[in-house]
Amino acid sequence: MVKIEKVGIVECKSYNQKRIDAAIQKALKLIDFEFGKNKKVLLKPNLVVEKSQNPEATVTNRAIIESVCKILKKNNCKIFIGESSFTDTSDCFKAYGLDKLAKKYNAKLVIFEQDKLVKVSNPHAKILNSFPISKTLRDVDLIVNLPKLKTHLLMRYTGAVKNLYGVIPGGLKQRLHNKAKGEKNFSNLLLDIYEKIHPQLNIMDGVIGMEGQGPTSGIPVKSGVILCSKNAFALDMASTKLMGLHPKKVYYLNYALKRKLYPSYDFELVGMKKLPSLNFKIPKGDLTGKMNSFFKEKPIIVNESRCKKCGLCASKCPKKAIKLNPYPAFNKKKCIRCFCCMEICPNDALSLEK
Repeated sequence: MVKIEKVGIVECKSYNQKRIDAAIQKALKLIDFEFGKNKKVLLKPNLVVEKSQNPEATVTNRAIIESVCKILKKNNCKIFIGESSFTDTSDCFKAYGLDKLAKKYNAKLVIFEQDKLVKVSNPHAKILNSFPISKTLRDVDLIVNLPKLKTHLLMRYTGAVKNLYGVIPGGLKQRLHNKAKGEKNFSNLLLDIYEKIHPQLNIMDGVIGMEGQGPTSGIPVKSGVILCSKNAFALDMASTKLMGLHPKKVYYLNYALKRKLYPSYDFELVGMKKLPSLNFKIPKGDLTGKMNSFFKEKPIIVNESRCKKCGLCASKCPKKAIKLNPYPAFNKKKCIRCFCCMEICPNDALSLEK
């Protein structure tokens, strides 16, 4: 039986390094977490893409990552920062200054798809019985999950559990969208991954969040909080409620209870007496589960004034449902509405028609 876990919440309204440091140290004390000495620790931020119209709302802020690195350095820990982003991961590290941060703290940057891969198996899986992961990820003593507070077009919400999808190396992520079509199947796939990747600490960057067409094309929200928990589900329960979204409406949280990965929708909030209500604009997600209901759903449209005809959306589409003509044109029969195209677009040129 999984116990009800603590979720620490601390007010933090800017990315000023001193304020971030103080907030994270306070949050860790609230949940009684200590790193220990001489550990091998991997930090898993949410980087997604190297180009974004609103980077402060899209990716885990560098100040959050640096704050954790400071604590780890004091504890003489070996630091790894790992990611497999939707675009070139090396470019992402450089775009957000993590190459310089790694040098400052003698950390090693790990591009999961370029590391040695080992296969892990999950006999209890619903969708993904086995998958490859980075050997470094498997061999560390501690995984620190650093998600971003955002909405998500397919899933409605993306947080601690969803951030672990980034451990899947390279282009396999796109292929898995084809394997697990729709919000319900994809939710079970996320839980299959979680059962093999257990972060021991989860710190949510909610200083600036994102609402609407997340995880990359939404609207910034000054949420002004940092949340943390030893349990990813507890953190996500708290974060969804913070957004004004009941956890029951997030399929992977619902399924987590059915699969007995967490006991209920409850968590113990410490820090603030109650969660502030931010009332994020939440996407509907795939409510029907019918992936060829394209005509019933809002179609994906192209803003031709923003589109640079770079072809990135077409190259990342798992079903090859997009062709440039000269702007992106969608094959409605092939499209599985995973919204990878919208997530990957560096110019926010794709959206759902109003």
